[in-house]
Order: sequence, then structure tokens, then C-alpha cells
Amino acid sequence: MPDPTDQDAPLDLAHDPKRGSIRALRVLNFFLADVQNGMGPYMALFLQAGVGWGPAQIGSALAAGNIAQVLAQTPAGALIDRLRPKRTLLLLGIGLIALGVLATAFFPVRPAVMGGQALVGIAGAIFPPCLAAIALGLVGRRKFDQAQGTNQAYNAAGNMFAALVLGAVGYYFNLRWMFYLVGILCAGAVLCVLRIKGDDIDFDLARGADAAPSGDSQKTVAPVAAGSAAQGLKEILAGFRDLLTQRPVVVFLVSAVIFHFANAAMVPLVTQLLARGVGVKQAVLFTSGYMLASQLVFMVVAALSGKLASKIGRKPLFLFGFAALALRGVLYTVSHAPAALIAVQCMDGLGAGIFGVVGVLIIADLTKGTGRFNAAQGAIATAQGLGAFLSNSVAGYLAKSRGDDFTFYVLASIALVGLVFFWVMMPETRDRVDGPGEAQLGT
Repeated sequence: MPDPTDQDAPLDLAHDPKRGSIRALRVLNFFLADVQNGMGPYMALFLQAGVGWGPAQIGSALAAGNIAQVLAQTPAGALIDRLRPKRTLLLLGIGLIALGVLATAFFPVRPAVMGGQALVGIAGAIFPPCLAAIALGLVGRRKFDQAQGTNQAYNAAGNMFAALVLGAVGYYFNLRWMFYLVGILCAGAVLCVLRIKGDDIDFDLARGADAAPSGDSQKTVAPVAAGSAAQGLKEILAGFRDLLTQRPVVVFLVSAVIFHFANAAMVPLVTQLLARGVGVKQAVLFTSGYMLASQLVFMVVAALSGKLASKIGRKPLFLFGFAALALRGVLYTVSHAPAALIAVQCMDGLGAGIFGVVGVLIIADLTKGTGRFNAAQGAIATAQGLGAFLSNSVAGYLAKSRGDDFTFYVLASIALVGLVFFWVMMPETRDRVDGPGEAQLGT
């Protein structure tokens, strides 16, 4: 049997008393990948072709979701640190997704669509940190690398399934049927949440604190209901202040902004190129094609990243992610043919797979023993949202005034800046998980 202190030993589910919950969490990642974006890139196509909205109306609806998600991310992370019944948060998020997408399908008017997108945005702020917290609470810090890599691989498989099925439904049936399918998948996600046992989740580990003594794991930290709301808010603000005084945390926050500044606008630009070249109906199929291809790469990269991160470190993998992002931006300018765009889009899985796994591992390393793992996840997610906002805003202006190729070159240059910044400023964090007595965050 593998040594339980060996970080590189595989997860042994055959002898793990929590195996049922761990497996349920993996399948949950698959289902939530299908629903958490509330239709993802198909939303704009539905509003354009199915409802007849113009670009300004579509942009305002999507912006409502983005703004809601950015505003909710940091509070959601802090809440997850303090809230014991994390499965309840997942169920709440699934309910918000179902309500948002079905409201859009049945009532495609401006208030309903914008409100629905806001609900989807709030749910999107809940899912990633809550899933990571549950994984950490189930398997512990030393097996978190492998667990996170495996969970993200299931997430990528779910995205592949969504791209294939939603694309087929949108092509062969009415576009509104894509929303109904998302509602059905929400039911599957609920069943998975109910299969995770609350007693299997160590509350202290799930928030990045050190594990409690045996038998006391449910008693060490008061739940969010204890104490006054004012006291809870004071503790949350103090936690964020402590996080932001740590130089590695700030460096990683800036790196996350730069990464998503370079990355976020690339997919919308490619989608627009496809729509202009082949028409909306064919663009649905091509969008499914490049999502399927990129998620296949994501699945493989995520699984490998979870294993390699404990062997070669976090920093080399993250630098490779920046390099792949820069190269991808340049390659988009070589040809605008659908086959070429889809081929280059496969590289999206490289950067996204590395960031999705290694980024969370870096946060876990930096917050070890602090009890602020999820608060830091929320802060990083807010940084990602800021980067995505800057990316779409700047790229939209540049694409209109200077053309698509110039915009891709600018985004590639931003990725190169991020690579140099991360290389020079960010320390390796892997060794922070090697033992219970290691030093905490350095300045």
C-alpha cells in the first residue's frame, strides 16, 4: 500500500473510506462543466439568431453576467471559508443556473435575460472555489495535486460532452432546446452533490487550515452563523488585508490579471471570425468543434499537470502556460480558414489546463495553515475577471480600429510580458506543502 505521507503516491480509492464522496465529486465536476457557464459561447448565437438581438443588446446581457460574477467572487470565497455546509452552496449555485437559463429560454426579453445572466454569473463565482475546497477537505493537502488534476480532467470531459451535445442540439433542433438540455444536466449535478457525504469533508483542511486532531475536525472553527455579522465581516476584511501584505500573493494576483488579459478575448475573436466566414448556423458547429478539440487537450494537460506539479514544481508549468498563450496569439494570424483556427484553438487547452490546476495548487501552497484558501481563490478569481474585462474591452476596440491580426499580436505581447514578470518575480511554492513545520508565507 502506498505510504500515506508520500505526495507522489497515487490516490488509492479502493481502500479509502471516502471513496464514494471522491468519485461523486469527480462526476460532479463533469456535470458542472456542462452547466456552470450557462451556455457559454452559444448564448450570443442564440440571442443573435434565435431572438434577433443586435450586438449592443447581446453585449449588455453578457456584461451583466460578467459584472455579477466579478462582484460575487471575492465575497463567495470568504463565505466558503466560513460556511460549513459547502454542499448547500453548490445546490444553491445549481439552482441559480437552472433558473437563469430557463428564464432566458422562456422569457427572452431584456430584463429576464440580463437577470438570468446575473444569476449565472453569481453561480460561476461559487462553483470553482467550492469544488476545490471540497476536494482539499476530502483528500488532504498532500494528495490535492493529483485530486485537482483528476477533477479538472473530468471538468474538461464535461466541456467536451457539452460542446458535442449542445452543438448537435442547436444544429438539428431549435436553438432553445440547448437551454432545456442544460436544465436536465442540472438535475444530474444535484444527484452528484447529494452523493457527497458532508462528514467526509474536513472543515479545517477545506479552508486551508491545518487539520484538527482526530475526532475534533468538526469543532475547531466556528461556522459562519456564530458571532455577529459585524464581527464576521471584520474577520474577513482582516484576512484579506493579511493576504495582500504577502508579496507572493500579490505577484500571483498580478500574474492572473495579465494571463486573462492576454487570453480572454481570443475565443470571442475566433468565434466572430468564424461567423463572418461561414455564417451563424455553420459557426455553431465550428464553435463546438474548437471547444471539443481544446477541451480534449485540456483534459490531458490537466491530468498531467496534477502529477507534474509535485515533481518539477509549479513555476515551470505556469511559465509554459504563458509561453503557449503567446504562441497561440501569433499563430491565429497565419490563416483565418476554419480548419486553421480550430487547430490553433486546441492550444487553448494548454494554457487553460495549466492555469486551472496549477493556479489552484499555488493558492493552496501560499495559504497553507492560514484558513484563507477560499478567500484567496475568490481574490484570484476577481483578478481573472478584471483581466477578462480589460481583454475584451481593449481587444474589441483594437479589432474595430486596427483589425484582428493586430489585436492577436497585442494579446500575444501581453502574454510575453506576463511570462517575464512571473519568471522574475514569482518564487516556487511547491516546497510549502512538504511538512507541518515549514515556514508560512514569506514577504
